[in-house]
Amino acid sequence: MRPFAVERTRSGGVEVVAVEGQIDIATSPRLIASLSEAVAETERSLVVDLSAVDFMDSTGLALLLNAHRRVLRRGFGFAIVCPRDALMRVFKLTDLVDTLRVCPDRESAVHLAASS
Repeated sequence: MRPFAVERTRSGGVEVVAVEGQIDIATSPRLIASLSEAVAETERSLVVDLSAVDFMDSTGLALLLNAHRRVLRRGFGFAIVCPRDALMRVFKLTDLVDTLRVCPDRESAVHLAASS
């Protein structure tokens, strides 16, 4: 299991928040802080990269929905990178793949978010 970490970078004209480890009730305060900061400070679309996330519970899903809503309100695009089948299952079961613009790789997520 990887330790929880969040890193912000820019790629292809969008802000990228890359998350590593598990997203659950224990790590949610750190993710809330990072996402809130990114949403408030960015003047561009936002991509949340979950490529290095091993597990996500409903807390993480709620945080992503909230970030999505806030980014759209500011007039920017939003997308999620999720190449892991187990994690993708969460988005499919909740019927949020299209709503949150979940993509299998960073390149397609950056393109989708930037074109919004």
